[in-house]
Amino acid sequence: MNSVPPVSASLDLRILATVCESFGLGAPTGITAITEGLMNRNWRVDVGAVSVAVKEVLDVSADQALFQHRATAMLAAAGLPVPAPLTTADGQTLLHLGEAVFSAVAWVDGEHLAGTRWNLVQCRQVGELLGRIHAGLAQALPEGVGAIQHRVPEGAKARAGIDRYQALIGERPRPDDFDRFARTQLDAQRELLESMDHLRPDDSADLEPAGYVHGDFHALNLLWQGGQVVAVLDWDRMGRRRAYAYELARSVTLIFSDATTGVVDVRRAAAFVAAYRGVVSVSDEQVLHAVRRLFWERACDLWQLNRHYERHDTSCDHLFISAGAMLEWWSTHLELVEQTFTSP
Repeated sequence: MNSVPPVSASLDLRILATVCESFGLGAPTGITAITEGLMNRNWRVDVGAVSVAVKEVLDVSADQALFQHRATAMLAAAGLPVPAPLTTADGQTLLHLGEAVFSAVAWVDGEHLAGTRWNLVQCRQVGELLGRIHAGLAQALPEGVGAIQHRVPEGAKARAGIDRYQALIGERPRPDDFDRFARTQLDAQRELLESMDHLRPDDSADLEPAGYVHGDFHALNLLWQGGQVVAVLDWDRMGRRRAYAYELARSVTLIFSDATTGVVDVRRAAAFVAAYRGVVSVSDEQVLHAVRRLFWERACDLWQLNRHYERHDTSCDHLFISAGAMLEWWSTHLELVEQTFTSP
């Protein structure tokens, strides 16, 4: 993950004034840089009594951004809480200024609310919302509906990756706290893979129902106001990636797990899953296949160590730590997790 390069305030003002004029908004009266994002450059821009979110698109191509805009505009038109892209005078949702590309949406006030703080009504609300998003994307982008196949990682390859990172750590002259943690976690991950190699899912089965999905549906991409979700944010990962049930399973682990202990709040998760399945028809078999596949992929995954040791990027170190905690908890609660996804 590359950090977004800084831009001076004076350059911000000149660029954003042009962006606002092109989107028919008038002259900016206030600008606030949004520092949380790492993939794009974002600002809140006040134009009189109106506020907009302006993005310099860096993480996807212009064609991909236009495709996202097509989908989000249709979802918004269908009544889903999805910010619709604003258009320029000639009807374009992207503005090209030299090599830079910008988009804008109306600013939505709200707060992020951790999933472990949602009441059961809110859990059901968001589960239903994810189902409506999948159904809405299928209607907006019917060309993407159909089975999707992905190769399940091989345990032997994952174990070879573990050995490689263990060797890299062993070569470091002064191991730090993260090195020591990673070494311990890698030992545990290897042991888990060896003991559960027989649980590797069959990758010859079609993963369906499937189509376009949000791609990164979790609590930090939801804005709440008055007990309701008022905006689903960050559509950069939207794509025809995995089966609907896979995104359902992934979202549960991201939304309802404790970052320190890895424990999943199964009561809230079950309410979320049941509400989703009330919108999108997926069988127990399809859901369990997705859940087991996600578990196996997490057991094989070392992407955070690739960033740390090979790209010298420490921004995802905390995710390796939380992933290890979840994997440990999940591996000892396999039956409970599966019951969470299949209970009525």
